[in-house]
Amino acid sequence: MIRIERVSVLIKELRLRFGAGQESGPLVLDEPAVTIFVGPNNSGKSMVLREIAEFSRHGDTHRTILGGLKFRKQSVEEIDAILEVWIDDSRSPGEMDYPDHEYLKFGAWRTLIHVPDFRRVLQNPEEDTNFFAEQYAAHHMLILDGPSRIGLTAAQERGDLKDPQSTFARLLTDDPRRESLRDVLFDAFGLYLGMDISEGASIHLRYGNSAPPNERTVEDATLEWMRNARPVHQWSDGMKAFTGMLLVLRAGDPKIIIIDEPEAFLHPTLAYKLGREIAQTASQGEKQVFVSTHSSQFLMGAIQSGAKINVVRLTYQQGSATARMLSNDDIRVMMQEPLLRSANALSGVFYEGVVVAEADADRAFYQELNERLLAGESGRGAPNTLFLNANGKDSVNKIVGPLRALGIPVAAILDIDALNPETNFPVLLKATNYPKPHRSISSERVDVWSDLVSNDKKPKSDGGIALLTGAAKEKAENLFDRLDQYGLFVTRHGEVEHWLPELNVARSKRWLRNIFEALGNDPKAPNYVHPDDDDVWAFLDKVGAWIKDKGRRGIPL
Repeated sequence: MIRIERVSVLIKELRLRFGAGQESGPLVLDEPAVTIFVGPNNSGKSMVLREIAEFSRHGDTHRTILGGLKFRKQSVEEIDAILEVWIDDSRSPGEMDYPDHEYLKFGAWRTLIHVPDFRRVLQNPEEDTNFFAEQYAAHHMLILDGPSRIGLTAAQERGDLKDPQSTFARLLTDDPRRESLRDVLFDAFGLYLGMDISEGASIHLRYGNSAPPNERTVEDATLEWMRNARPVHQWSDGMKAFTGMLLVLRAGDPKIIIIDEPEAFLHPTLAYKLGREIAQTASQGEKQVFVSTHSSQFLMGAIQSGAKINVVRLTYQQGSATARMLSNDDIRVMMQEPLLRSANALSGVFYEGVVVAEADADRAFYQELNERLLAGESGRGAPNTLFLNANGKDSVNKIVGPLRALGIPVAAILDIDALNPETNFPVLLKATNYPKPHRSISSERVDVWSDLVSNDKKPKSDGGIALLTGAAKEKAENLFDRLDQYGLFVTRHGEVEHWLPELNVARSKRWLRNIFEALGNDPKAPNYVHPDDDDVWAFLDKVGAWIKDKGRRGIPL
C-alpha cells in the first residue's frame, strides 16, 4: 500500500480501489491538499471526482474507482465553534423546541439536529460516515464545472459587512487579501480588479486600466473609476472563469473544492498560472482541491509552484485499471530538461501510450501509418498514442526513461545501427528497464552486429538481417524478439526508408515528402495505400500490441 502524507485537513485519507499494477496494493493518500488526476481519455478522471463529491455529500455510496474517504476527527473546541455559528435561534410558526436538539443553519440548509449525536459523530466520523458527510462535510464542498466557474463572478449581496458572509464581502473587508489577489490577476491580464459597491445592495466586479481608489467608499474618485472600468461580464469566459476560481480559493470558505478540467476556456499561459495559484493557495490553508486535467501547462504550473502536489495517473485498459502516484521530482525533470521540454514529453501522461522515434521524419511516418491502421476499425494500431521524436538514437533514452519512470508504456523505434558498438546501447537497456545484468544481451548485440557488417556489408542501407542466413540470422531474430518484449523495437530490415519498397521511394532528403505523396491522401482514390498484413504494417502491429498489453514488460511498478 502506497501512502502519501500531508498536514491535517477535512479529509484524513483518500483510498482508491487499485494501485500501480495487479500485484500492487491500493493507492492511499494521507490528508491530501492538492490532488491532480491525469491520464488518457476514459481512464476515470471525471468519475473519481464525482465519487469524491458523492462520498463527501452522502457518505458510503456505490463507487467504482474511489475506495473510500476517512474524515478527520473534529476537536471539542472546533465543534463548539461550529455550533456557535450554525445554531439558529429563530423559529418559524409551528416549530417547537426539543430537549438536546437545535436548529442548525448553514447557507440555505437548515435542519433540526440532536446535538449529542452531532457532537459524537463529528468527534468520531467513522462511527457514522453518512451522518458526518450529510450534516457537515457536504456544506463545505464546492464543485466547479464550466458554467459554475463563470458564474462565480456574478454580483453578490453585500450583506452585513461587520460580519461578512459572501466571498465578495469577505474580500472587500480584507484589504491585504484583496490587494494580493489583485496583483495575481494583474499579472495574468494586465488589468486591475475592482469591487464596486455603488449599485444597490450588491457587490459587482470590474476590471480597469489602473488600480482602483478605496473600494470601501463611494468618494468621487472611486465612483469615477467604477464608471470607466468594464464590468466583468463583458470580458471573456476564460477571464471570468480564472477570476472566479481564484476568488473562491483566496476568499471562499469551502474546505473541499472539486474542479473538472480547470483549463477549459483558458489560454495555455493562463492554464499555467492557474495551476500555480491553485497549488500555492490550497497548500497554505485548510482547503483540499481535487482536479482532473488534460493540460500539461496546468500541471507544469502546479508542479513549479513549489507546493507538494499529488499527481495521480489513472488508466483503464482491457478491463484493468491502475492508479499510480507520479513523482514531483520526475515530472520536474521532464519540464526542465531541454530535449524533453522541446518534445513536449510531459504530454505523454495524458495518453495510453507513447512511441519515440529517432528523428522527426521517422515520427511523422510511423504516426501516419498508425492512423491508417486505426482508421481500419479492425482493432489494429495503437489508439490514443502520442508519437514523439528524439534528436538521434543517442537521445532516445532521455525521453523513454523518464516517461517509463512515470509508468507510461513508451515504445522506442530505432534503425538497425542501434546495435553498432558506437551507439550507447546500455543506456537504452536501462531506459527500457531491461533486467540486469546486461552482459549477456550486450555480448549478443556485439556478435549480431559483427555478423551484419562482415565482408563489408552495410546492414542499414542494404537490407538488415536479410543479409544473414542460417544460425546467424536465427541469433539476430532471437535478439530482436527479446528486445521487442521490452518495447525496444529495432527495424530489422535496416532503416525507416526501406519500408514499403513497392512504392519505389528513394532514400533522400526529400524522402518524407515523397513517401507521403506515394501513400496518397484520399482513402477513396485508387492510389491510396491502405494497411496490409506485412512489412511496416506488421511491425506497427507488434508495437501496438506491446502498448496495449497490460502484462507488458519494461514498466516499473
